[in-house]
Amino acid sequence: MNSKAPIFYFLIPAFNEVDNLVFLFANLRRIAAYLESDYRIIIVDDCSTDGTAAKVDEFSSVMPVTLLRFTENRGPGAAFEAAFRKALETANDDDIFVTLEADNTSDLCILGRMREQINRGADIALASVYGAGKIVGAPLTRRALSLFANFMLKYALGLRGLNTFSSFFRMYRCSVVAELFQNYGEKAITEHGFVCMVELLIKFKALKAKIVETPMLLDSNIRVGDSKMKIFKTAASYFRVIRKHLFSSFYKPLPKGESGKVNSPVTASSTTSNPR
Repeated sequence: MNSKAPIFYFLIPAFNEVDNLVFLFANLRRIAAYLESDYRIIIVDDCSTDGTAAKVDEFSSVMPVTLLRFTENRGPGAAFEAAFRKALETANDDDIFVTLEADNTSDLCILGRMREQINRGADIALASVYGAGKIVGAPLTRRALSLFANFMLKYALGLRGLNTFSSFFRMYRCSVVAELFQNYGEKAITEHGFVCMVELLIKFKALKAKIVETPMLLDSNIRVGDSKMKIFKTAASYFRVIRKHLFSSFYKPLPKGESGKVNSPVTASSTTSNPR
């Protein structure tokens, strides 16, 4: 690997994903070789009951994997917060964070294009299935709701110029994530569900981060098992976020002098990692 290249941190929440992990780790190893960069993997097991943690442990002996485990199901928001904080303990400003789904619906082939956008000055690159992207295999009702939610979020939250809001698959410059936690402290991620991704966009916009999109094909047929997103619960969360944004200062950065520590303890029952 190129020692001067940034380290890629893959941050992945997992809830009952044991059947998807073998393919996931094979893809991560392959794409890391393509990127010619060192990498780390942080899996947050959100209190799975299907052997997810044990399967991750199997790979930790042959790949640079860190496993964080929750003793109760807390949702992707808490999982991403734990993963971000863990990564920030060792990452440098020029390193790259990649958040993605554990179910293999993230097309890792576009990581090269996402990295090019970061290299050209973007702080965050969103994998987008809208615009020039595409969705395959998802039920019509889910796609229709997603389109409606995206339209609503774009105009209600002032996120014009963006087309995707709730996808996990993103690439972040480490320095902009550190800025998020320095400015928002313990309130960096307050939403526990899938809508945490919308909350993050609002806050990064408030911090003047440069956000771009990379077209992606999302193929739901690759996933083993059903999506963990609860449609109506997530829709209700969108309305709650919009209300907070429009009628309060909830998403504004904390005043200077009140910022939180970046490396606060990770809430997890145990951690295992490859010592390499």
